[in-house]
Amino acid sequence: MTISIEELLRKASMTTADFGGAGEAPLTYEQVDQFVRLAVNPQVMLPEVRTVRSSAAKWQESKLDFSGARIMKPGTEGTELASGDRVKPSTGIVEIDTVLIRGQVPISDEALEDQVERAGFADTLTATIAEATGRDVEELFIMGDTGSGDTYLALQHGWIKLAQGAGGNVFAAGGEAQDYQAIFRQLLTLLPDRFKRDLPNMRFYVPTRLLEKYRDAIAGRGTALGDAILMGTGELRYQGILIVGVPLIAITAGSPDTSYVLLTHKQNLYAGWRRQITLEVDRLPREGNTNFIVNARVNSQIGHVPATAVATGVDVEP
Repeated sequence: MTISIEELLRKASMTTADFGGAGEAPLTYEQVDQFVRLAVNPQVMLPEVRTVRSSAAKWQESKLDFSGARIMKPGTEGTELASGDRVKPSTGIVEIDTVLIRGQVPISDEALEDQVERAGFADTLTATIAEATGRDVEELFIMGDTGSGDTYLALQHGWIKLAQGAGGNVFAAGGEAQDYQAIFRQLLTLLPDRFKRDLPNMRFYVPTRLLEKYRDAIAGRGTALGDAILMGTGELRYQGILIVGVPLIAITAGSPDTSYVLLTHKQNLYAGWRRQITLEVDRLPREGNTNFIVNARVNSQIGHVPATAVATGVDVEP
């Protein structure tokens, strides 16, 4: 069967313009914002941490803190406070220094021709690539470690590694076995009181397996709370702080299997995205496929390391 020139052109154009403007580099700011939303929303931690963006590859975010100091003093009508009674906030910066990540997704001609969505396939493919990108970014932001043997995770330090840096509050939980309440209590005790003012927006980020085991332990109690936990998937809290199961917190196999628990205010964790994200198409006719290529520059940081507490060596043996 002979294919006309017009039909060939339509097949070629299906791999470029039909895919949300793919092939343009970089995406417009509006397209970047949409791509980041598609990447972030299905994840666990990324939707609630502090997301920052810039057109630069490296930039600084300002932060301000009164460090618990009292700013109010006794006043006298018509008189300003003495210089010694005036309290200046401490200021600082969070430096976002992005690293380059790249994804290449080959799609065969047959897959493009046989898909049943037709025009809707563009939206599906773009959303799927964005969601997968967000998953991998969240993994890097959580478990990144420049000393890792995994070349991807070695690109930068993630939140768990950063929380163990200078000024961090670290608890070696190996002696607690699977007494998770004791671990939560130790982390809360380690955290300075001045960082505990906003408990509803603080989080215990835990491996999913730990959350499942803790839920079973609570459900085993002969109480109304235990029955409710057993029958549903309601929130679990300790001292008013939400316990969040994160599938991408890694578990290290051993005797026993071990992992981490991170306690902090959700907005103390920074997720940095450079605005110049590209989503391009590379048509390879001899190979019979089309590559969809994503380039992004990202970085994770912690606003104030002393406002975090992390447990290491947490027993999560099944």
